Amino acid sequence: MLNHSHRRLLLLIVSLAISIITIIALFSLTTTLETYDILAEIQPLYLLAAIGMHFGAWIMWSSRLKLMSEFVGGDKDLNLLKSLKITLASYFAACITPSQFGGEPVRIYLLNKNGLTVGGGTAVVFGERALDVVVVTIGAAISFLLFRSVFSQNTILCAVFTFIGACLCTGVAIIIYGLAKPEKAKKVFDFLFSKLKLKYRRLEEMKEKVGHELDNFFHTLRRFQCEGKVTIGLALLFTLAFWLAEFTIPSLILFGIGADPVWIYSIAAQFILLIIVAIPTTPGSSGVAEIGLASLYSALIPAPLLGVFTVLWRLIVYYTNLVTGGFVSLKILGEMS
Repeated sequence: MLNHSHRRLLLLIVSLAISIITIIALFSLTTTLETYDILAEIQPLYLLAAIGMHFGAWIMWSSRLKLMSEFVGGDKDLNLLKSLKITLASYFAACITPSQFGGEPVRIYLLNKNGLTVGGGTAVVFGERALDVVVVTIGAAISFLLFRSVFSQNTILCAVFTFIGACLCTGVAIIIYGLAKPEKAKKVFDFLFSKLKLKYRRLEEMKEKVGHELDNFFHTLRRFQCEGKVTIGLALLFTLAFWLAEFTIPSLILFGIGADPVWIYSIAAQFILLIIVAIPTTPGSSGVAEIGLASLYSALIPAPLLGVFTVLWRLIVYYTNLVTGGFVSLKILGEMS
């Protein structure tokens, strides 16, 4: 069996290998003489603006994390810098796990180290993800319906996008109902455990521990619902600012390589891409993200731009997270040892 550090190293290597191979393949398929002209005329100012927008998104996420954790009752000294470190460390884990789900456990663990119970930290992360899911699901529902016009000549794709858009609209209604009735999840947990014959003491202890943390979790959610309307409102604003910052990066890159930024359709494409990379396939969604981006933008920008555009986008939104998050993770581990 691989230990935890070896497993992370393996996931990192696999993620990088898939990403690099995919990018090389995209370059090979899309590179023309025009591509070299584009490379010679890249405008660095717009690329710096795209990087700055990504850094701004980090601040938005960190501010939301700080706001919500302080409301739950965490370390009042959780300043923005400490919150940023937690966020970046979770980014690194997300970069090397399928569908990027590895970031959540890291944030819960580090929030627990900063004074929250495991249930409280889980509630904060659940609250973050709930806000993300609501914003992304609504945005994706609109985007799938909007993108039908891009593929209007393809009847099958148009029908698929219509169907997915309708399903996502239904999903929004279900999510809102589930958030309004969180206590029902606790009843399901109690029911399932009541049907199990817990013959072993360790299993009984696990039931009690999980039950205790679930109580903390739902208590926190009830606090958000009853007392935290202002907190949730501000957190929603940070969420919208985060996704707006991230989704303007492709258009700034397109400006930088002398292309039409296609603002509305570019934002729609990013929403759709989020749904695609959420499917657990490769570590950090490497390969899937690059191919998905190129496929969506192939209908929006000239083919010779696709390879350059994909590389620049992946460098800014993925490799900066990977490198910076890895450095911060090592720093945190050093401080804890």
